[in-house]
Amino acid sequence: MSERINTVTIVGGGSAGWITALVLTTMLNRVEKNRIRVTLIESPRIPNIGVGEGTVTGFSRLLRQLGIDETEFMRKSDATFKCAGRFKGWHTRTDGKPSVFYNPFMEGGYIDGFQAYYYHQKFGASGRNLIQTTQPTIEMVERGLSPKLLGSKPYESLAPYTYHLNAKAFSDQLSSIAKQRGVAYIQDEMLDVELDERGYISALNLEQKGRYPVQFVIDCTGFRGRILQQALGEPFLDYSKHLLCDRAIPLPVPHRDASHIQPCTTATALTAGWVFNVPLQSRMGTGYIYSSVHKSDDEALHELKQHLGDVVPDDATPPVIRMNIGRVRRSWVKNCVACGLSAGFVEPLEATAIFTIEQTARHLSFYFPEFGIKESAVTKFNQLLDEQYREILDFIVMMYYTSNRDEPFWKSARGDIEVPESLRNNLELWKHYLPNANDVPGRFLFSYWNYYFILAGKGYFSQKHYPGENMLRKEPWNALLKKAEPGIANVLGKLPAHTAYLNSINRRPSGKKVLYSVNYRQ
Repeated sequence: MSERINTVTIVGGGSAGWITALVLTTMLNRVEKNRIRVTLIESPRIPNIGVGEGTVTGFSRLLRQLGIDETEFMRKSDATFKCAGRFKGWHTRTDGKPSVFYNPFMEGGYIDGFQAYYYHQKFGASGRNLIQTTQPTIEMVERGLSPKLLGSKPYESLAPYTYHLNAKAFSDQLSSIAKQRGVAYIQDEMLDVELDERGYISALNLEQKGRYPVQFVIDCTGFRGRILQQALGEPFLDYSKHLLCDRAIPLPVPHRDASHIQPCTTATALTAGWVFNVPLQSRMGTGYIYSSVHKSDDEALHELKQHLGDVVPDDATPPVIRMNIGRVRRSWVKNCVACGLSAGFVEPLEATAIFTIEQTARHLSFYFPEFGIKESAVTKFNQLLDEQYREILDFIVMMYYTSNRDEPFWKSARGDIEVPESLRNNLELWKHYLPNANDVPGRFLFSYWNYYFILAGKGYFSQKHYPGENMLRKEPWNALLKKAEPGIANVLGKLPAHTAYLNSINRRPSGKKVLYSVNYRQ
């Protein structure tokens, strides 16, 4: 297909549709000449459930590039800060107690050319991990502090951060901005798809508008994958052989203490999966991610209610969402690109859903077929998405596979799954060596530092000696500690309470609680 692409049609709204629409219309139309017209068609019948979602590092860069004011974004998206992922009960310590460990948004630093964890492994104080020893993040999270100072400039902070947000409120905000920037909006139901003699999509048949000709289509139709999977027949690569969780029960609840909102996502392991806690300004987004093979929906809801306690009414009846865990073989086929759930979904763990949407939109803006679809660009685009999903899959499988919990679900997560070869090789290697940059490309999201933080939290690096330790001198480690302790205290002393910062951007009195509204029957 060599014809010039002047129009893009996005089918489906939500985060996937509106992020893509705003990225394309902003990135591709920086000048008036040769503008690309973007249209989004959204079904009036598909509800958008506003659960709490997390983002990953780099998301603030997207907001800046899209010209979105940070304070307005946080106000309108019910957003809070996220400075780490906290994991409770994913491993049992040698004393029989459940572990608590973190995946912070930073590297641990270097000393004399070695990763600092080599020094911590040899000289570190017992009971304190590397981040606690050298960085303020964990203490900041536990105290419920903001990474930003009151009155600070947009996107400036004393500690790395990203956000939690209300997915529906965020989509509504992006929708408003995108329409202001020229994205056309049609609310109509797509009935079917027309293909031309080459197998390209030539038109969509809409319930109200009838036949709607298209040049280039982006499929944001969710798990159904109505265009790329159904109309174009692109195979879906099932990840259930790697990951067992296939159900989600979202159940938002009020904050137990609205004056102490911690800037982190918490994932707490239960008997057949895990519960997420995503703090928004107005409420706590929470829910159970579990395996339907190991727990019925009723049993899962009962366990979730027991876990949450008295903040949930006995008659709460939240929805059960069936998750398609996997991804399409190719995200770009002919004149169609799948984005969001229609392209793939690895797992809610580590909040990669919005990240994959952002990356898909970015890659498409780089390889946009303005002068026609070139197979070299399609191949490169699909290669990037393939590498991205493989990177995410390895890390998520590692989280389950290295747990030592003894319930049937957790035993199956170790013994009954197929471990990707790249992950299996690394875990074998790391029984004898500490991770380094040659082991994990970390091209998109998860680097060897992330693996180190998680595995160290599980006691994976339990050997007394590792190659390279004889090259380490204690003096540089002591010098780092001498500098780190007052540095951490200085940062923590400056930072305001997380809730105080949120109140300041919403112009609420410092001591006033955030109001919440919780719908238990979404």
